[in-house]
Amino acid sequence: MIDYTRFKSYLIVEKGIGSICTDSYSQAIKRFINNTGIEAPTKDDAIKYIMTFYASNKSYSHIVNTCLALERYSEYLGTPIKLGRPKKPKKIITGTLTETEIARMFAFCRNIRQKAILGTLAYTGIRNLELCRLLVKDIDFRNNTVFIKGGKGHKDGLVFVSPACSDIVKEYIQHYHRKEEQTLFFSVATNKRDELLRTSAVRKIVKKIAKRAGVKRRVWPHLFRHSLAMNMLLKGCDIYSIREQLRHSYIDTTLIYVHSSPQVMQNRY
Repeated sequence: MIDYTRFKSYLIVEKGIGSICTDSYSQAIKRFINNTGIEAPTKDDAIKYIMTFYASNKSYSHIVNTCLALERYSEYLGTPIKLGRPKKPKKIITGTLTETEIARMFAFCRNIRQKAILGTLAYTGIRNLELCRLLVKDIDFRNNTVFIKGGKGHKDGLVFVSPACSDIVKEYIQHYHRKEEQTLFFSVATNKRDELLRTSAVRKIVKKIAKRAGVKRRVWPHLFRHSLAMNMLLKGCDIYSIREQLRHSYIDTTLIYVHSSPQVMQNRY
């Protein structure tokens, strides 16, 4: 019987892998064992399993994540294997929200909490998990900045926020009496009051607001990050400033937004 707690501890302590990736790898190994019945896979076992992903046209990220999980698991067992990677597809960002759609969503928020969550996502480009971990003291209302501690890749960052969003967050804090050391957002469910807000709860909130606002396509928290970048580009913002706001490690990641919008290139032309 596989001790998944020990496997996750190995990934965190010995490999220095973050909790999100650790959970993902653990789930991938559970799926592998459930589907194959093999607890100690050889390289041939891993190859046969991954080949089923190619046959069923699984996504690039799903294939890569499973390959990494199997490699880490084999290292944990003491029989390391190495698997190849498919060529990364050229990513195109589509379906971003316009400023008008975001404004309409604000109009359909039912309370100041929903407005504060929506505003923080839309105006900072913060990631869902970063939003849930944000502390009240991380917001500098005087300079309209937000400090993000231990973001993706365990990196700290500083991003800007509009004065209008700062005012919304101020009103929210006054209404819910949040203290400096507390998380900005928390669960308001009766049986989970004051618990850390979950990323799944943020997804539900955003989905409900979008539905009330009449946005016909799928809306999720990370879409606001893409939308901020695209709207900044359309307004004429330079690519390096957008990179700093989104805290990308590589400029190539930010350039995806330029390649994704013919209107951006048309405006520059």
